[in-house]
Amino acid sequence: MRKFFAFVICILAFAIPHVLHACAVCTELPETTISDQIRAAEIVVLAGPSQENPFEYSTRRIFKGNNEELRNAPNIPFLIDSVTRRAFRADPTTTVLLTYGPEINDKTGRDFSRAWRRIFVMNSDRSEFLEKLQSNSELWHLGETDNAARVSFFSDYLWHRDQALHDLAMVEIGRSDYAYSRPIGDRVSTSQILDELNNLNRFVYWPVAIRLLGLQNDPQARSIVRSRFAKALKSGGLHLHEWARAGIEADGVYAINEIGLALKGPRKTLDDRKALVRALSDAGSSQTQFQDEIVKVFADVLDGDPELTLQVAVATRNWGETALHKKFEALVALEETDPATLFFLNIVLQENTISE
Repeated sequence: MRKFFAFVICILAFAIPHVLHACAVCTELPETTISDQIRAAEIVVLAGPSQENPFEYSTRRIFKGNNEELRNAPNIPFLIDSVTRRAFRADPTTTVLLTYGPEINDKTGRDFSRAWRRIFVMNSDRSEFLEKLQSNSELWHLGETDNAARVSFFSDYLWHRDQALHDLAMVEIGRSDYAYSRPIGDRVSTSQILDELNNLNRFVYWPVAIRLLGLQNDPQARSIVRSRFAKALKSGGLHLHEWARAGIEADGVYAINEIGLALKGPRKTLDDRKALVRALSDAGSSQTQFQDEIVKVFADVLDGDPELTLQVAVATRNWGETALHKKFEALVALEETDPATLFFLNIVLQENTISE
C-alpha cells in the first residue's frame, strides 16, 4: 500500500508544472555495477543464436573461464527477444555478452547463489570497453568505491555516444565515494548535465547528475545550485542530500551554516535530517578545511537532536576530531541512549584512548 501511495504521488508530481523532481520509488541505481558483475563472474561469454533453435543462445566465444566450467554451468536460460533477433538478422556476427557467477550482495562479491546475466548486445564501442576494462580493472578491487583510478576510468565514458556506456559510467560515479568524484567535475559540461536533469526518462540518474552539477564552476551551474539548495532546505524530501552537498560546493561555510539552521528548525523529518548530516559528512571528508565549521554544527545537533547521534559519530569517526568526545561521553552515560548508538560511541571513544 505504501508503494501504491508513493506511485500516486509520483504521478501527481509529474502532472503539476514545476522544476522537475522524481518520485521516491523510481530513483534507485543498481546495487552492483556491470563492471563488478563482469569481474565477479566465473564465466563470461559472447553468445549468438543456436543453430538448432534460433530462440536460444549458443556460445560463440569464451571471454573468461574455460570449456569445462561452461559445461558444468547450467544452460543459458534466456530466450532471444525480438529486438535482439533483428540485430542478429541484420548482422550474423553480432553477439551478446553474458556472464555466469555469484549474485553479488556485498563488496567482495561473495554469495552462495549463482546465475546467468545478460549484459548487453555487443558492438565495436562495447568491445573496446570490455578490452580496456580487462586491462585496467586490476587497478581496483571488486566492489571498491574509494579508488581514484576507477573513478577516472569510468568518467571517460560519461556522455559517451553509446548510451549503455554512459549509463554504466553514471552508475559507477554515483556509487563512488564523493571525495573521489570531485576531481572529475571539469570533464563534463553544464548543458549536458541539465539535459539529463530535464529528462523524465532519466530520473534514476538524477542524483548523479546533481552531484556533477555541484562540481561545475560556471555561473549558470552555480546559480541553479544556489536556487535548488535553498528550495531543498525549505521543502526537504527527495534529493535533499545531493542538493545540500552541491550547495556546500557552491558556497562553502555559508551553506554549512544554512544547513545548521535547517537542522535546528521545525518540520524536518528524521530522513531529511539524516540527509543533511550525510551532506555535511561528505563535505567534511572531502574538504577538510570545512571540518571545524561542520563540527560546530554537529555539536549543536548533539545538544538538540539525540536521534542523530549515531549519524554524527559515524560522520566524524575518521576525521581525527575529538572536540565532540565530551558530548559522546555524556550521551554514553544516559540510560535513554539506544544500544546501537551506545555501542558505536564506545568504539569511537576507545579508539581515541588507544591513539593517545
